[in-house]
Amino acid sequence: KPFQLLTDGSEVARMVSRIHQKITEEFATPSTVQDICTAITFIKNMMLTHEEIKALDLDIPRLSEIFDEYCAELLSRKLMDYDDQMKYALDILEKRPKVLSHFQDQYRYLCVDESQDTSKIQHAIISLLAKKYGNLFMVGDEDQSIYGFRGAYPEALLNFSREHQDAKVLLVEQNYR
Repeated sequence: KPFQLLTDGSEVARMVSRIHQKITEEFATPSTVQDICTAITFIKNMMLTHEEIKALDLDIPRLSEIFDEYCAELLSRKLMDYDDQMKYALDILEKRPKVLSHFQDQYRYLCVDESQDTSKIQHAIISLLAKKYGNLFMVGDEDQSIYGFRGAYPEALLNFSREHQDAKVLLVEQNYR
């Protein structure tokens, strides 16, 4: 049976609330549930390790345990959330060279706009897809990133020429609006 996409935010909130209560033995306020959901999104988009999760300073007690339980429940129920779609896509591209090659050949030229608001996992996927032909055009302004809470990774722009050796970086330093 294929995984089903969990799109109902209230179902996610109920699941997170129940898991929080199970682990902390306390009821979560709606604000706490939202903070946990935001943290889960951040963790997945930044591809954080367990050590990095434990080192997060988010004022959410036992976050790493809540995160692990949340992921385990999704897996046991054959569900995936929005962020899991990217995780599974990256896993498939990394583990299935034929699939990666197929998509590299199908999308030989990639253009990413507003790249400062894409996440670390999205940049990993983009880098894999662009690796074969090197035809990647990214537009962004690291000073304009507004989705840090969701795992936006503007550092990818700053590291662009290091990650893509033959890259040409064009700076548009004057606004013509």
